[in-house]
Amino acid sequence: MTVRTHVIQINGNSRGPLVDIFRPYPDQIRASVNNMDGAKFWALSLWRAPEGADLLEDIPFSENYIQCAGSAQALTVELRAVDASGVAHQYVIGKPGDPQAGDPSEVIPWDDGRRSTRVYPNEVFTADEAADIFYAYFLTDTIPTTYQRRELPLG
Repeated sequence: MTVRTHVIQINGNSRGPLVDIFRPYPDQIRASVNNMDGAKFWALSLWRAPEGADLLEDIPFSENYIQCAGSAQALTVELRAVDASGVAHQYVIGKPGDPQAGDPSEVIPWDDGRRSTRVYPNEVFTADEAADIFYAYFLTDTIPTTYQRRELPLG
């Protein structure tokens, strides 16, 4: 039996263990992100469960996670991490490139258009690109260093 180590959450409220029963983990993550339509399925989060957690009994939340919102065609990806001193940081993930100037210009709608997020052009991802970042996070609890992080204000 596979040990379930990660929790996946849909639309900020429905969560359960990430399983590899139907397909391997990288394929399951990719299928999940590719099913995002921006309307009925518009947000996905992933985090590592605490060591020894029985995900069939309890689905714990974590302050450290990766998330995306939008549709398979255009997603924003964010990383939340609590540092060693206990301070939480939230970052928008971006592809490598020049620093952005001015206000973010790209609008990513989600929650059936009731909400949206503004990001820079290099911070817009396709489902396949986001799935690669999610799988890297699944393996390492962080994102590859090739991606940029733009910190967001919390609070």
